[in-house]
Amino acid sequence: MNEQQIRRWESNIPMNSLVHSPERSPRSASAARSSTPSPNGSHSDLSALTDHARPPIILGICAMDVKARSKAMREILTRLVERSNGAIEVKVFGDKVILDEDVENWPRCDVLISFFSTDFPLDKAISYVKLRHPYCINDLPPQALLWDRRLVGAVLDHLKVPTPRRLEVSRDGGPKVDDELRDLMKKKIGIALGGFQVTPEVTMSEDGNAIIIDGQVMEKPFVEKPVSGEDHNVYIYFRGGGGRRLFRKVGNKSSELDPHLNFPRTDGSYIYEKFVDVDNSEDIKVYTVGKEYTHAETRKSPFVDGVVRRNTEGKEIRFITHLSEEEKEWAARISEGFGQMVCGFDMLRCDNGKTSQVIDVNGWSFVKGNDTYYDKAAEILASLCLQVAASPERPLPAAEATVEEPTWLLKANVTVFRHADRTPKQKLKFNFPIGERWTQPFVTLLNGEREEIILRERAQLNRIATAVEEAKGLGADGEDLVKLTQLNNALFSKIDLPGTKAQLKPVYSKKQPGQVRKLTKLTLVFKWGGEFTHSARYQSRDLGENMKKDISIMNKEILKNVKIYTSSERRVVASAEIFAAALFDSSTSNTSSTLSANSGAPSSRSSTDGGPSSGSQFVPRRENSMPAQRPPKLIVRKDLLDDSNAAKDLMDDVKKRLKILLRPGEPEKRPELTWPKSMKKEPVEVVKEVIELLSKFRDIMRRNWETMDVDKIQERWCCGDEPWLFRERWEKLFEDFCDVKQEKFDPSRVSELYDTIKYCALHHRTFLFSIFSEHGEGTDQPSQDRRLHELYGRAKALFDLVAPQEYGIEPEEKEEIGVLTSLPLLRNVVGDLERARNNEECSLTLYFTKESHIHTLVNLVLLSGLPIANRRIPELDYCSHITFELYERNHGRGKSDKEYSIKLSLSEGAHSSNVLDSALDARHSLNVQPRRKLTQHLPYSLVIERLSKHFGRVSEDDDTGPDTPYETIDALQAPVASSTPADDP
Repeated sequence: MNEQQIRRWESNIPMNSLVHSPERSPRSASAARSSTPSPNGSHSDLSALTDHARPPIILGICAMDVKARSKAMREILTRLVERSNGAIEVKVFGDKVILDEDVENWPRCDVLISFFSTDFPLDKAISYVKLRHPYCINDLPPQALLWDRRLVGAVLDHLKVPTPRRLEVSRDGGPKVDDELRDLMKKKIGIALGGFQVTPEVTMSEDGNAIIIDGQVMEKPFVEKPVSGEDHNVYIYFRGGGGRRLFRKVGNKSSELDPHLNFPRTDGSYIYEKFVDVDNSEDIKVYTVGKEYTHAETRKSPFVDGVVRRNTEGKEIRFITHLSEEEKEWAARISEGFGQMVCGFDMLRCDNGKTSQVIDVNGWSFVKGNDTYYDKAAEILASLCLQVAASPERPLPAAEATVEEPTWLLKANVTVFRHADRTPKQKLKFNFPIGERWTQPFVTLLNGEREEIILRERAQLNRIATAVEEAKGLGADGEDLVKLTQLNNALFSKIDLPGTKAQLKPVYSKKQPGQVRKLTKLTLVFKWGGEFTHSARYQSRDLGENMKKDISIMNKEILKNVKIYTSSERRVVASAEIFAAALFDSSTSNTSSTLSANSGAPSSRSSTDGGPSSGSQFVPRRENSMPAQRPPKLIVRKDLLDDSNAAKDLMDDVKKRLKILLRPGEPEKRPELTWPKSMKKEPVEVVKEVIELLSKFRDIMRRNWETMDVDKIQERWCCGDEPWLFRERWEKLFEDFCDVKQEKFDPSRVSELYDTIKYCALHHRTFLFSIFSEHGEGTDQPSQDRRLHELYGRAKALFDLVAPQEYGIEPEEKEEIGVLTSLPLLRNVVGDLERARNNEECSLTLYFTKESHIHTLVNLVLLSGLPIANRRIPELDYCSHITFELYERNHGRGKSDKEYSIKLSLSEGAHSSNVLDSALDARHSLNVQPRRKLTQHLPYSLVIERLSKHFGRVSEDDDTGPDTPYETIDALQAPVASSTPADDP
């Protein structure tokens, strides 16, 4: 620890000298949903602190990308930069710099945000601080205290912060504290840490209801915690036997009962705490930003039932609460004592709020999804940065750089997106035997075309009805006549529904020298549904806004060179249009409100403790502020992004073999595929249970349809739906599952069932639970009747088993289908990366497509031979996307001396592990999940070589060169989702 940092610890610049904190007052517990800063939030006048003749203050973010580029961090940093009008510049170090570069090559900064998370090299970051002396928002050495719960408890005791009674069993000689940290904490708060601890004698009482540690008795129930702060396997032991195992949240579970959990673990060091019976069965999460500002939220304790309640962002549902003056004082002591200005800790309340106890300190933590908190945190951090910069006795480290230093910079981003939310797709499929006289009217519809044609207009669809009548007159009979009648009925009932279309797919004989290719097969697919929903508007907009904020932090030059490609499908084009409008919408990034150092009235939207301030003054715009920009035209690339029939025969063969997965009596033929460990039964047994559940639901729905006024169950319907369409959709599922022998069950129906449950749970949840309620109408039933949850759980397990295999079961098949479907797209992605590497300009290239292209592109990447960091690929839901980021390292000695790296990441899209339990608002929208790394940073040449390995297999189409004019679409001039859609409830 250097002298400068010790002086900082001793002086502890008081926050009230940086940001005046008025008397705390209660706030509204609700904050309006918005991805942009609140116009009514608290802002400040920075004009007194900003010297526009000086270069901007550099705020360095030295944390792993998964934290540094998280949504909460983006929201705070973009507010901080925008409202300081360029007086503060953010520099994200990035994983490549942190892990691979020597600290001498790390970027210089004036103020540093740095904190530990998985894989973060804390010692390396401490060395950087010693070398460059930035002002640290959170001090680095004390973060090592948080790795050991014994040290956390010792510091809390020293700070006189109440904690539950505890006993320690140290089998490792006690916590390890290095000399530097020991001296620092001794000088800072007067505590002596470390020292060898003898392993105590541990026994259980005769009745097994108490643990005895060196003669000290703790009765059950008690909590057993591993001493490692990174180990979340906490056990609770109940009096009389049994217990509950707590763990880091997996899906919607955070704990599970274990009736055999009787004896404490003996395989390591543990802390034993008296179990606290908390008020309302809730824990409290407390967040500080300095000593003067706190925000607190309650959450359901994992002890209750282990089920995690989630919101539309997939985050655990929490409710804002207020802290007593005593609790606020503890928060200040914890923030100051641990040297963590931005800090989170866990607290329990009992005795009707009379007693509180702190049970854990987490270090750097942000509130998620609260705009008022983002506003306030940005205000405090910006004010602190400017106050540090204005200090006459403190030089700015970033200004000391005399030469251009080597640094890694994001040069290009290439991302391929799946479209946003849609209504369930339904279809009827007909194969016409070529040669039969009655099929001629349908061959005539093809009009000699060699490729698939789509009939969408009413007049075109009426031509199909005419062809049906002609076919009947030409002798169609038996089963063929039944199919034609079914097609005719579907045509007349669905012709006016949005999304209704027919696809005619011809197959011709292979090309032979001297022979004319003949039509050998004709398929008509009649489809309806699959339309863009109002939720999709919000998803597309939020995705565009989030990408803009991320890139503006990483390298805003990228936004000056953007290309957007889209499929011709309407829902894909709509996704791209709204995304582009949000990406270039200046209203979300250029705010006229500024930060202030003056106190004022509390905001009516604030939901936190600590007073915000108002009184805005305008600060002149600096040159590096984000300029307004028109969205580029969308380029339609059917050849890259539309459906392709190239892999149809291979996929049809795969689907036939998939039937073996779910047939009874043939488990030995089933390949080793994804199947959840929690599902104790074989897939064939689960299919049987699904059929039994659906049979019961069919009886219940039909009975309720007769006895209930179905038009009054749900006040409003969105997405163009009505009760009769709901019933038709489910009756089709009942027919496909319940009215066929299990030996002939079609696995592709699993996707339709899973898709329909998710759609109804999001858009028509009230109707779904009521119409399938054994007790008739009533919205209270979801909590009592878990059969829909059982159906969903089984459908999800079957979907995860079947859906990914539709694009190939064996690796060779996945690769072949990937090549036939997405090789042209992959070739373009590689070309984009090569052009970005060879050009001076930074760039952003975006592709919007459908599910088949996302799955097959990801398969090609996985099978390319690249070292994949995580091969467990999640469900690729709406708005899922794969991103290729190109980074450039400038050594400072000219263009020839540059180095390049590529990193791949993947988002599962707008997904929730259990939509039936997700809290919904009127948007009916699940938020898109953040990207997770698919690879580490890899050498540019390696990535290009591996991704290009199939490029010689398929010759490039002469018609897809860069000079070919493609259809273009003008992007929307403002985000459509900013106004309420007509069908938005």
